[in-house]
This record gives sequence, C-alpha cells and structure tokens, in this order.
Amino acid sequence: MASTLPIIVLFVLNVLVVHTDGQQFHVKHAPPYVVFQQQSPDSPVSSSNLHNVLSGPLGLSRNGALLHSKSVLKRPKANVLITIVTHDNQNLPVDSLASYKLDWDVPFVDVEYMMNNLQSKFIDKDPLMLDIVSANKFFDVKTSSSLFESLPTTLDSARERLLDTDSILKNQLGSLNYTLNSDGKLLGEIQVLYDAVKILKGSADNLKSKTPDLLSFTFTGLKDIGEEYGVNSDQVKDATKFLTKHLDAVTDDLKSYYKGNVMIEFIVVPTVEKPFVRKTRSLMADVPKDGGNPLNLEIDWDQDFPASFNIVLWLMIVLSITVFFVAYGIWNMNPNLESILYRVPQDELAKKIN
Repeated sequence: MASTLPIIVLFVLNVLVVHTDGQQFHVKHAPPYVVFQQQSPDSPVSSSNLHNVLSGPLGLSRNGALLHSKSVLKRPKANVLITIVTHDNQNLPVDSLASYKLDWDVPFVDVEYMMNNLQSKFIDKDPLMLDIVSANKFFDVKTSSSLFESLPTTLDSARERLLDTDSILKNQLGSLNYTLNSDGKLLGEIQVLYDAVKILKGSADNLKSKTPDLLSFTFTGLKDIGEEYGVNSDQVKDATKFLTKHLDAVTDDLKSYYKGNVMIEFIVVPTVEKPFVRKTRSLMADVPKDGGNPLNLEIDWDQDFPASFNIVLWLMIVLSITVFFVAYGIWNMNPNLESILYRVPQDELAKKIN
C-alpha cells in the first residue's frame, strides 16, 4: 500500500499539470510601446483579474501591471480578445509575443466590466464594442453599434453563409466536413470571425474616432470536434491546423487595418460559462426619465469643458489687469482742483479767484 501511494500522487500531479498547461493566455500582437512584465511560475494570471490586465494598456485600469503602455501619450486603438475552448488534453499551438499560464478560477472573462468601463470613460461618445459568444446553436451577440447587425445569430445561418462563394470553404478542409454538426460549428465560428473583421475593415470612419475599440470572440467548436472524434483524431489535427492558420490570417488583417496599433490576445481554456449578468447598452439608447441618478451628480466630463475653462481663465486675467491699472492710476492721481475728479468750469474758477 505504501509503495502504491507515490504512484497515485505522481498520477494526480501529472493530471493537474496537463490541465494547467491547457490554460494559456497568449499575447499575439501588441504595439512596440506596450511592455510585458515577467511572470513567476508560481503566480499564473487569474481569470478573475484578466479584465484589469486587458484594460491596462487601453488606459481603462490602473491594475494592469502585467501589460501596460510605457508612454502616457500612446494607447492602442483597439483590443481584440479571442477565447478558444478546447478539450482538457488538447493543445493549440500559437506563435505569440508572450505567453502566460492562466488560472481559470472563474470560467469567463468579465468583458461586461470592460464595456461598462469604456462607456463610462467616454460617456459622450459611442465606442465600438462587440462581444460574440458561441453557445449551443446560437451566437450571443452583444454590441453597442449597428455596424454588426448583419452578422448571423444562429449556427444554422452561419453554416448557410459557408455556401457563399466568398466563404472560408474555398480553403482545404482536410478531413473536416461542414455538413456535420461539430465540424460545421467550428467552420461557422471562423466564418463569423472573418465577417466581423471584414465589416470592420469596410468602416474607414472608425479609425478617425478617438475612442478605443473593444472586440471579444468566444468559440467552442474545437472542443466539440475533440469530443466527437477524440483528441488524437485526424479531424482534431486538421481542425487545429485550420483554426491556427485562419487566426494568423485574421491577425494580419487586424494589424493592417489598425496599422499595428492594436492588441490581440488568445485565451485557450477547457471550459467557459456566462457571467451571471451579461448586458450592454448603447449610449444612444433611450433612458427612462424616472431612472435618473438619485444623488443628482454632475457628469465627469463634457466636450464644452475646455471652452468654458478658457473663457473663464482669460476673462479673469483681463479683469485682473484692468483692475490693476485702474487702481494704479487712481493711486498716483493728484487730487487737486485741476484733476479730472475735481475739475470745475473756467468761469467758476475765475469768480473764485476774483
């Protein structure tokens, strides 16, 4: 019994190591002014704090010590997060600038927090935000912009999109078959990603905005293929190769569109769930009149603040200078009868002299 105990302990440790290695946070691309901090092997990145890590380079959080911008004048124009759900024993080979072990303590990334934080920072703007989560037979699409209204919301519509001439099916699929549920799900997810980037590339006005873009994609098709055929099957190998190839292509498209000023991250995890509350609103949406702030607080920022400040500042300077010269003139004035204050007509002055 004593001799078998170390074997059991080693087996449990091996299982834990395999499970941990499958949870990775990859920084695929970052501008040159973004700094990566070294990570201790004993302190992996916590998923419950990942929203702060991602918000750091954008200037939306002060807790993003792992990734931050070394220039206070430069911020990435966009952050694109792609979450890939895999089988416990599946590995996704990703060429990245930096990779970190991920402690998946909560089974989701709080993209809702990042969206709300972005809206509060740019309350008078309408920042471009998109969050797509593949769940069962539907795509949970959350966005504050009407730019992505044409994206499919169901897997059936995404699979129908694959039949178009400009779909990703023009590439070699290997052993994958888009008519099957698991295969078609992964291919549909990749197609949605391509279509979202294509829509983004067609919006040239978005690059002129001063607000950062926030895009998040969560795909589960690769895990379904692993459960359907087995982790070591040819279908999984072809699906992994197909997925990584198109992720690299999407990365190149995003780098070209944003001229390199974009953060792109990949997360590889064995499972993902929805937060208890996932909702976003557009800043252009109607707000009920009875839903105001009971504290009657003023907004933090308004586009008229710089003009108001300059008006008040220069008016105070002009008035101060005017008061100074008027006071100086009065102080040095000779208060006799010839002064402007006591001047009298010449005829009255002659009468007084006579």
